[in-house]
Amino acid sequence: MKRKAGKAYFNELWYQMKSDLRDFIKTGDQEKLHHFRVQVKKLRAFLLLVDHTLPNSKLLKAFKPIRQIFKDGGKIREAYLNLQLSSKYGLKNDDFILQQVNDMDKDIKAFMDNSKQYLKTVRAVHAGIEDGLKAVEDEHISEFYKSQLEQITVTLNKLEFNEGLHECRKRIKTLLYNRKIAAEALQSSLRIDNDYLDKLQEGIGQWHDGLLAIALFSAAGINAKTVVAKIKRQNTRQRKSISNLAADFWKKATFAGQTIDNGQEARVWV
Repeated sequence: MKRKAGKAYFNELWYQMKSDLRDFIKTGDQEKLHHFRVQVKKLRAFLLLVDHTLPNSKLLKAFKPIRQIFKDGGKIREAYLNLQLSSKYGLKNDDFILQQVNDMDKDIKAFMDNSKQYLKTVRAVHAGIEDGLKAVEDEHISEFYKSQLEQITVTLNKLEFNEGLHECRKRIKTLLYNRKIAAEALQSSLRIDNDYLDKLQEGIGQWHDGLLAIALFSAAGINAKTVVAKIKRQNTRQRKSISNLAADFWKKATFAGQTIDNGQEARVWV
């Protein structure tokens, strides 16, 4: 990855993040807040790639002020999604719903009160990170993907439905988020089945969302037993689906044993 290409990709992500943040501040549109947070995740994934492939690179540390804005927005999203879940499952608990509305309104007000400072932070952080971007050798990008895939494989070979699986999903999403900037570096060394990875991470995400919903609706003061029973049944089906998808992860994710465009067998690391 040439420095020019890295900077162009970084700026593309950054300016979209900034635009989404401004749009949310202007309109209060929840989708704009969601898009802002997705862009932050994409930027973090890219900076993680750079930090792991360049010695002494500390771009993620410079990115921390943006992560704080992300977290502040997450408070709003949590209350909003709780309301969405309540509607989806037909929860009849006026006190809970009113509390979520009040929490969301309070957090939106706090976010808007800090909006000018957020925009200043975005401007200030950008220059420091952009200046710190360097060229990255293709082989180092390949090694980063290799390392992440190996760690995912270890987790899925001993599949357990716990927080470790959620962390595994984050690794998968890091690879997916970086697929555009990494494509050229991987072209001759490693084929990635992005559709498979996306399907797997989506399944894990739905399972994890179900766990959060079970905890939410089982809490004291809510205790929606019928809703919880329904989510648990869905969760059981999701676990079976994930188990099937996760089997032979390395082979599925890398087309192991199949040929690549130059007629050579796709590289398999062991």
